[in-house]
Amino acid sequence: MSLITIDHTTCRRDGMCSSVCPMGLFDQDGDGFPVFRADADERCIACGHCVAVCPLRAVHHETLPLEESDLIDHYLAVSVPALNQLLKSRRSVREFRDEPVPEELVGKAIETARWAPSAVNRQPVHWLVIQTPAEVRRLAGLVIDYLRQIKTLEPRYAPYIELWEQGKDPVLRNAPHLVVIHAPDEWIWSSVDSTIALTQFELAAVAQGIGTCWAGFLMRAANGHPPLREALGIPADNSVFGALMYGFPRYHYRAVPPRLEARIEWR
Repeated sequence: MSLITIDHTTCRRDGMCSSVCPMGLFDQDGDGFPVFRADADERCIACGHCVAVCPLRAVHHETLPLEESDLIDHYLAVSVPALNQLLKSRRSVREFRDEPVPEELVGKAIETARWAPSAVNRQPVHWLVIQTPAEVRRLAGLVIDYLRQIKTLEPRYAPYIELWEQGKDPVLRNAPHLVVIHAPDEWIWSSVDSTIALTQFELAAVAQGIGTCWAGFLMRAANGHPPLREALGIPADNSVFGALMYGFPRYHYRAVPPRLEARIEWR
């Protein structure tokens, strides 16, 4: 049985499914109906374009059942002003309330982020959520250990080590929670796919009132400091490609300060 079949009773032969297929896997029969090529099963990346574009749900994909393909509610479309405000007002939060973020809210943000685009629909990312503040603090300490090791070669890290020794946390900012994303080393696009997914998570989190900040120090140390890598439990054939500290913001921002003008070259 073919991976994709067409319901001739509903198909209106408009060619949309064929046009949107990024791999070009459809032909046309003598009556104008789309036909999934006999040798195309292994080339299909299951992106779902053909299923998503058909207005009459005439495309049936073996691995993407129609009953699991929700219809888009166009009444829920985000207004341009609302989207612009969300993107412009997002800020890196480094001061958090003691109140823990419910697991349900984080799960919803990850659920949104798993729809992020990835190269050839590989979906390579894995999520690690650290929910215990004490464990987040321990991981920050391991990052500091790494910075101590490289301080001679990179003296710019010395002030952060001093802050830690003074009882402050310049690494994860006393955040109550941490999310880490890792992916296979063998996949050339793991870094890009992970960054896109974590960015989508960040926006979904902010929309739910969760404050986030990219954990650059931990990202730097995660793949170069074996004790930290072991503490995170990263598989041997994966690397960490992103991390965000998160929690409920202690303060709410009221304005959107200006930024540099976009550097654009029109051609």
